[in-house]
Amino acid sequence: MSAKEKKVKKVQARHILVATKEEAEDLKKRIDEGEEFVKLAEQYSQCPSKKRGGDLGWFGKGAMVRPFEVAAFSAEEGDIVGPVKTEFGWHLIYVYEIKDDVNPDDGPPTGDEDADDKTLRLVAENYAHEFMMLGYSSKKVFSLFTSPHFKSANAVYNILGDEEILKVIANVYGQKYEPPTKKEAASSGEGDGAGEAKE
Repeated sequence: MSAKEKKVKKVQARHILVATKEEAEDLKKRIDEGEEFVKLAEQYSQCPSKKRGGDLGWFGKGAMVRPFEVAAFSAEEGDIVGPVKTEFGWHLIYVYEIKDDVNPDDGPPTGDEDADDKTLRLVAENYAHEFMMLGYSSKKVFSLFTSPHFKSANAVYNILGDEEILKVIANVYGQKYEPPTKKEAASSGEGDGAGEAKE
């Protein structure tokens, strides 16, 4: 099999997360009547991505919870789909760009590599918050974010590096980040520089 035959689909999307189906349906109606998705996301979304108008950036399959993924990957470019129910609440999803032929090892096809550090941290913060809502521990989230599968779907984690990811997770969980001391790093023998997120 050549590398050219192994291509994946990725989408770039925004979303609005609210607590009830009724809220989502009301916002959808307002969007249909001409109000801007970005402004409504900034005002009403309960996800940290509201700071970016609900923007989740590029993601591939396996990066989002299943109902969200199915809705996003079933949409056509430019579609606003929903309300979609997940463990987090009710979503409206605006899929604004689709790439069908992305090399899975290349990371996002645009955007992330040129984004500033603040934007990259916001993307990581959004994911950490969503996993926290699912009941994941901070250690489990760090394990996920540094796994090869997650990094291949979300280049932001390769760019930020493990230490910055730990700082983001600690911030989201309301914990204090403490980098490992030289003694701890030596005794662990792992050399990953992971540090800890303290309660």
